[in-house]
Amino acid sequence: MWNTSVKIEYIAGLIADALENYSVNGVNAQFNQVIEELRNHFTNCSEEEITDIISLCMKMYSSKKIEHAELVLTAPDSFRVKALRTKDTMRNLIENTEKSLTITGYSISDYFAEMLDVIIKKSQQGVYVRLYVNDTEKQKEVLDRLMSYRSRFLQIYEYQKQEDDKMAALHAKLIVSDVKKSLVSSANLSYHGMQGNIEMGFLIESHDKAKQIEEVMKEMVRMKVCGKYQ
Repeated sequence: MWNTSVKIEYIAGLIADALENYSVNGVNAQFNQVIEELRNHFTNCSEEEITDIISLCMKMYSSKKIEHAELVLTAPDSFRVKALRTKDTMRNLIENTEKSLTITGYSISDYFAEMLDVIIKKSQQGVYVRLYVNDTEKQKEVLDRLMSYRSRFLQIYEYQKQEDDKMAALHAKLIVSDVKKSLVSSANLSYHGMQGNIEMGFLIESHDKAKQIEEVMKEMVRMKVCGKYQ
């Protein structure tokens, strides 16, 4: 029979994994195993008490997610402003993603091609990549390249033109990494977005804010504001 402390550590690991996967993928299949282990270990607990234990763990998990924000800037190097640089921040977010990556692109140019290679590689390593694009016709060359690597880990969505407002667009520019870090910026995925223009945004470290963004994007697909690019 297992030592009690070892068993508790094992269950704690299962709960941590279940919470991490739930925050990234929005599924809770792993919780069935957690519940079964809790039942076996805490034999005197009722079903309600087991549920309370999991709820308590979820609250503790959420409370540890510290929110933090830093200014992200595109500007000449001569600017005497202490801030993260847009290009470096985007690169670091993409390269360090381990589970999921959400990107919106109002304008994507060949200048971003180097990062596309990293995005493709990430998807081939099992990272879920979802790219939301505004005007696919203007970015067809870039998207066709990505489409040749499309898989369940790499999906591309396009903004559907609105019949009642031809000028409406998917104008948001953001990157969400692992439902933990979000870059919300005015910068497009282009040369001027990275170097030529004056662009500003924030890198936000917050599970709650990142999850909110993810929920908005999923709602756009559910409401057919965005559809899969074919």
